[in-house]
Amino acid sequence: MTTQASFSSAAIHVIGQYNEAGKTLVGAYRAGVHRLLGGAASRYSEFVGSRQIPLVSEQVKANLIGAQEKINGFLANRLDIDTGRIVSVMDRVAAGTASGIETVAGRVAHVESPAVASVVKALNALNQPIANVSVQIADKVAAGARQIEVRVSGTEEARPVRTVKAKAAAAKKPVRRTAARKAA
Repeated sequence: MTTQASFSSAAIHVIGQYNEAGKTLVGAYRAGVHRLLGGAASRYSEFVGSRQIPLVSEQVKANLIGAQEKINGFLANRLDIDTGRIVSVMDRVAAGTASGIETVAGRVAHVESPAVASVVKALNALNQPIANVSVQIADKVAAGARQIEVRVSGTEEARPVRTVKAKAAAAKKPVRRTAARKAA
């Protein structure tokens, strides 16, 4: 039953692509939050360090900046731990789902009843075009997720600027308005 094998392989491919897209989006989220924390830390340090704040010594400023760095470190650490757990759960779900599909496909392939085999063939014939479209959609979703990750991480390559040639507008002759001013 090659149609059963191609149908199950399409389903496994779709699961893999969506898993990759999900992990890519989690990575983009992680990179975005790290950028946000880094930017906030640098702005806070710059603000506190460069200002003359009444009744605040240099030691207090250093303590404020140190406390803010500890908070950022804690938040970044929790972010890494939590997103790592999310990725782990996503991998376990994808592996379990793929394993289930392979198990069902293996059992269906061992069915020797002609009636069941013809029903399975008919179902595969109906669902194979949908499976092919699902594979294409999953590939596009994964590619889009990678583009989002590149954009969020800030490592996006600069696109060349397109130069547009425009015709210069004809200069208009200035209008004298002295007569209108004298009348008023």
